[in-house]
Amino acid sequence: MFKKIRNRILFLNMVMVSSVVIVAFAAIFAATYIRENNENQEKLLRGSPSQQTMVFDNPFIRGGAFYTRPWVRGGIIPNLTMRISPDTGLSFSLFVDSQNNVVEVYSMMDLQSETYTRLAAQAMEADNKDTITLEGRTWQYRVSPITIVFSEASESFRTSVDVANKYSHVQFLDVTDSYRMIQSLALTLSGLTVVLLTVFFLISRHFANRAIRPMEEAWEKQSRFIADASHELKTPLSVINANCGVLYTSKEESVESQLKWVDSIMRASGRMTGLVNSLLSLAGLGEARLALQSVLFDLSGEVTEAAAEIEAAAFEKGLAIHRDIEPGVIIESDREQVRKILAILFDNAVKYTGSGGEVTVLLTKEKRHIICSISNSGDGIPPEELPRLFDRFYRGDPARSSEVSGYGLGLAIAKSIVEQLGADLLAESVPGGYTVFRLVFETTS
Repeated sequence: MFKKIRNRILFLNMVMVSSVVIVAFAAIFAATYIRENNENQEKLLRGSPSQQTMVFDNPFIRGGAFYTRPWVRGGIIPNLTMRISPDTGLSFSLFVDSQNNVVEVYSMMDLQSETYTRLAAQAMEADNKDTITLEGRTWQYRVSPITIVFSEASESFRTSVDVANKYSHVQFLDVTDSYRMIQSLALTLSGLTVVLLTVFFLISRHFANRAIRPMEEAWEKQSRFIADASHELKTPLSVINANCGVLYTSKEESVESQLKWVDSIMRASGRMTGLVNSLLSLAGLGEARLALQSVLFDLSGEVTEAAAEIEAAAFEKGLAIHRDIEPGVIIESDREQVRKILAILFDNAVKYTGSGGEVTVLLTKEKRHIICSISNSGDGIPPEELPRLFDRFYRGDPARSSEVSGYGLGLAIAKSIVEQLGADLLAESVPGGYTVFRLVFETTS
């Protein structure tokens, strides 16, 4: 179940992040591509002829070609203003006749005539294309038709040279580096997308695992709580059921003769009542805030009284109680709740101290903290079990806890009260040595 939740979190995160990354990188690529293409188009326009129609007079034909005086010689049109500028980059212009033959070259580049011819042929024969790749270079081109008009020629002359006088101006621009840059940008953005998504996936999985870990722990605690509560309730219920069965089978006898069974039922019922009350208290602490009444009171006196209350129980077990209580320690807190915490801690210390052991009580004020330590000798608690010490129904070693009365709810209740008081409750234990609980209050003076 929790893996499905984690996978859903991962999926949603990856969809959102992938969308953002892909859209952002696509926008960067599109903007760069459009800018480069516009710059190339602008360079091509700079090199295109400013005139699309040329007007000539006094034409005549010699050897099948037309001539005009004094501007045209040998079929060449020298009065077209060609603008070949270094600003346009690697570029050149070609004049091509109606048979796609190159009749004039305007170039700042040292290319072979065969290269010019092949480029012109591909440009004139290409359909709906604006780039040509030849010899490892990419050329972007623009074809501009040139119309020749004869102002002083007869209609029959115009008709006779109409086909021969169709020229085209082809402007070429080397865009190899520009295209390589765009391809490099595409590869870079693709690589970055893969890297970013991989890194984010790992980070997202880490935090998704951390996010569901409290859920797993809560589910585990809830399952353990139900099992432990059921176990605690099962024993007194079994006792009550068995005793009721005995009473039912001996109904002819007097009540006085059956008192032992009734007493057993009362004890089991009392145990169940205590357990239910503890559970209700713990549930109330978890669901709602305590109505705290903070007052100034003498913590030294409260600790002394709490220690005195356990002397009888300690004496019966042969325990020695050592006190080192600093007098006059005043705190501002809820007196009743602090008493309840102290009672739980002292009761716990006496319960889990073997015969002939000792309980030590310390109360000190250190700078901005007041520390009440209650320690007891004994077997101690293994380090791996310390994190569970304040869990509900935790009672340590089953062999030892079975000999000790209680429900395993005292420390959980104490921890809940301490948290609402704004204090802290810490535990430390050395196996085979001692266990100590420290109740820490922070003061403003």
